[in-house]
Amino acid sequence: MKAPKLLVAAIVGVIVLSIGAFPQVLGKPEIELVLATRQWKNFNPLTSSTVYANVVLDKIYEPLIRWDDSGFKLTGALAEKWEFKTSGDKKILTFYLRKGVKWHDDQEVTADDVKYTIELFKKDPATFVNPDSLILQGLEDIKVLDKYTIQLIYDANKAPANSFLEMAFTTLFIVPKHIWENKNIIPDPTASLDKPQQLIGCGPFKVVEIKPDEYVKLEAFPGHYLGKPEVDRIIFKIINDRNQFAMMVAAGEVDAGYHYFFGKYLEEFKKMIAGDPNVQIYRTASKSIHLLAFNFKKGFPYNNLEFRKAIAYAIPVDKIVEKYYGTDGAVLGSMGFLGPFFGDFAKYLPKEKLYPYNPEKAKEILDKLGFKDINGDGYRETPDGKPFEIYLLTRAPGDSFFRDAIGDDIARYLKEVGLKVKVDKAGDYWDKWGAGSWDLAIVGYVPSKPTDLAWFTTDNPGNRIGYSNPKFDELFNEFQRIGDPKIAYQLEEILAKDIPFIALYHPIVATPYRIDHYRGWKPNPRYYTVGYWSLIGSPTKIIKETETKIMTTTSVTTSVIEKTQTIEKKETVTKTETVEKGVCGPAILVALTSLPLILRRRRR
Repeated sequence: MKAPKLLVAAIVGVIVLSIGAFPQVLGKPEIELVLATRQWKNFNPLTSSTVYANVVLDKIYEPLIRWDDSGFKLTGALAEKWEFKTSGDKKILTFYLRKGVKWHDDQEVTADDVKYTIELFKKDPATFVNPDSLILQGLEDIKVLDKYTIQLIYDANKAPANSFLEMAFTTLFIVPKHIWENKNIIPDPTASLDKPQQLIGCGPFKVVEIKPDEYVKLEAFPGHYLGKPEVDRIIFKIINDRNQFAMMVAAGEVDAGYHYFFGKYLEEFKKMIAGDPNVQIYRTASKSIHLLAFNFKKGFPYNNLEFRKAIAYAIPVDKIVEKYYGTDGAVLGSMGFLGPFFGDFAKYLPKEKLYPYNPEKAKEILDKLGFKDINGDGYRETPDGKPFEIYLLTRAPGDSFFRDAIGDDIARYLKEVGLKVKVDKAGDYWDKWGAGSWDLAIVGYVPSKPTDLAWFTTDNPGNRIGYSNPKFDELFNEFQRIGDPKIAYQLEEILAKDIPFIALYHPIVATPYRIDHYRGWKPNPRYYTVGYWSLIGSPTKIIKETETKIMTTTSVTTSVIEKTQTIEKKETVTKTETVEKGVCGPAILVALTSLPLILRRRRR
């Protein structure tokens, strides 16, 4: 009977050795995520004008205030707290910064950095377009009270409402004065930045490599004021093609991204990942509105209200939206600009209610304006007999929001009322949009707050269409000072009446994310699955549940092993503490069975 005793002794020895070594073996595996975004034009925290760059910059830099993980409430970021006071005709906004916050080069963030950033923005708001211009409305002075306290003095009669000013500061990424003043590092603060040493922030991730037009590689910043993020590394890959993104998510090569699916594309993607429990889909109303804009800068007929009405009557927006988005992929656009995301501030004014599809009425208006087919070729000439062709700018083929195909549909409907349209499906869309060479353009706006109605005020740098209405300007100034939703309704009614654009749709976004490599996702309607709070992470409840199962198991059964494997397969965040309290023999076997699954992570 000595052999069994020796065998028992050997097994006990193995278990003892395993218990001693297991905490080291089960050390938390590193989490690397590959995330997708689309091509941006400019990568700079102050001059970026696209969400595709901001979805990355938001992880590198911090504002004073940011939206919380719900996406609807404000919380302190660099500012631990802030307060408003009124003194005579002055409004005083005081920010109290968190102490000990570090830049990625280990220097401390101070009130001087905040002052420098605001003053830089103030010098050229037309170039530094990322921050909300409301920050500067009525701003008279900036005072640094001490290393961690800064005051902004506003003219109380011109300053925005407190709630709007708070929202505005979520858009201002603070930059390090010592870096941006150094011409050897940043020779041009308005340029796109493409070197890690230029992209020093104080956010949860720091830039370790950037290859323009391909990817940005980020690494968790241990010195972040909320602690080291749970995700260790992120690779933001530029993937412009929706189908490529879908295939890469399904294959496990991409974990999530700032991409969406609608209508038939969503159904196709669901079939692609059917039966894969590691892919989930987040669905929410988008902030964005996609619209057909008129270029007022081109003069007649685009600055003529009756002509714009004719275009509105000629296009059946409801039929177009249903064709591409089905019955539940989008909400018909509001002619008041703000969509369902904005709750009490939005007055829903769909085009089909105000200007229902009526091609005969469109023809009648065009006849009255003098646009008639003189030579019998089926197309109308101008009132002075010259050929007339509309240049419609839209996105390149394969656009995620179908804007290329929708451009063709709009051209077809306008042809039916005698208007000739040239559709430009431009790969260099943003260059042409900025140059203003177009007559009509299909464009997406992504307002983040009610005061983004400012984009239609006369002198706003974001007013690319050239629309101007003194009544709108006056009313907007009142709105931003008072913050009354009823004034927002009046502004929206003016836009609906003036038709500076034809609202097409507010999309309902559906975007996938994988949970086999990471479980800390916190999707919200701002950056969807790849927002700030998603990538910071936190220990999940599943870890606690796994610990309980291991500690209370008294016999090894197939069902227990399978259940533990299922949990661990979906969760790569594992705590050493789960085995440090002492584990019985059967439980250690369950944990060892799961070990290959815990440590599994394909390197890219």
